Amino acid sequence: MSKLKPTSPAIAAASAAVAVALSAASALGAVTVYDNTFENRAAYSELVRSSGGKACERRYRGKSESMLATVESGPAICSFRAPVVGDRELPNHEARLDSKILDRTDKSVRGGAFVELSVRAGGGGMGYSLRVFPERRRFVFFRGPDGAGFPVQGKSDAINPINKRNQLRVAAVGAEVRAFINGEEVGSVADADPGQVSGRKLRFAIGNQKDRAGKVVGTFKRVALAVPNP
Repeated sequence: MSKLKPTSPAIAAASAAVAVALSAASALGAVTVYDNTFENRAAYSELVRSSGGKACERRYRGKSESMLATVESGPAICSFRAPVVGDRELPNHEARLDSKILDRTDKSVRGGAFVELSVRAGGGGMGYSLRVFPERRRFVFFRGPDGAGFPVQGKSDAINPINKRNQLRVAAVGAEVRAFINGEEVGSVADADPGQVSGRKLRFAIGNQKDRAGKVVGTFKRVALAVPNP
């Protein structure tokens, strides 16, 4: 179900003690304020395309209740923005994305095909972002602008391959930022200067890192946002 609730009370009440608790227990102490499972076209229409231009296409899939997105050629990234924004600097947000790269993706670009989830997102690529490459079972957890401790990158057996769904989760509470793939933590950084990341939005994307022609095709099944429970 698609739900949109005011973020102001929960975010404004988040204290240092809550931040520590959320850092330790992740989603266990969080309240969901936005949850879009693409159950109808209205839910699909809530999401705004924020980059990609003519390189991107998307459409609603009513039968599977999902959003299909296509990147026509690379390098390119097609990003989308959810209709929920933190109402203060450094919002304490935990985001979730359920998605997969389909086997309809051209073999020539599968190695560069990725999905991405960002919190505290803003213009110019600002935010804390987790990018997952299913074909190579590789990930990159990075910060825009770049900062000490980032990027965190590597391979993980937790990543499902092409045509299998992956759940990405990114949590930013105060200066503590963590990333998870299918429930396994793959990155944790105490940001020395979190004020440099001044975005307040939730963003997700599909992309092609390869500098060559070839379509990347993927689906999004769920995007959600939670905040600490005061």
